[in-house]
Amino acid sequence: MRRRSAAVLAALLVGLVVVVAPATPAAAHTKLSKSVPAARSTVTKPVTALKLTFSGLIRQDGSVVVVRGADGAKYQEAEPTAVDKTITQPVRPLPVGVVTVEWKTVSGDGHTISGSYTFTNKLAPPEPTATPTAFEAPTAAPTSAPAIEPVAALPGGEPSSNAVPWAVGGGAVVVVGLVVLLLLRRRRAH
Repeated sequence: MRRRSAAVLAALLVGLVVVVAPATPAAAHTKLSKSVPAARSTVTKPVTALKLTFSGLIRQDGSVVVVRGADGAKYQEAEPTAVDKTITQPVRPLPVGVVTVEWKTVSGDGHTISGSYTFTNKLAPPEPTATPTAFEAPTAAPTSAPAIEPVAALPGGEPSSNAVPWAVGGGAVVVVGLVVLLLLRRRRAH
């Protein structure tokens, strides 16, 4: 009787592992899989836009990209566009030095994800050329561009959400174990 109970318990546990284990990768969240310019790379050609490619679909609404030069100024132009798995962020000429990219978006499953990375720009922006004119036109008052809310950089660049699948799987193992124990005790009583 004891061997039979042990065999039933082992079969149930193997069945549980077979059911829960394949579900874990499916529960993985979207992550940044590629960026142009690449993280920790050195750029020697003009950059007119950044491209962030993700492992899953992303949404246009909620996508924000902040590009900061070594001088602390922001260099993104216009709003980013998000199509399928890629965000494209136009930028104005970047200064020489370390450029920080902070991003935030909403994955296809509705989770907000964010991160940051850096790359080094070795190409100096072109110097503005002055064209002499016989007469100076009046200048308009400077306008200010709308402020873009900065994205808080996360240590390590990616949030971790691995705890949820493990907690669900662990809870399921405990519940199945309790059910098996109750069944075994009932059988012993008969």
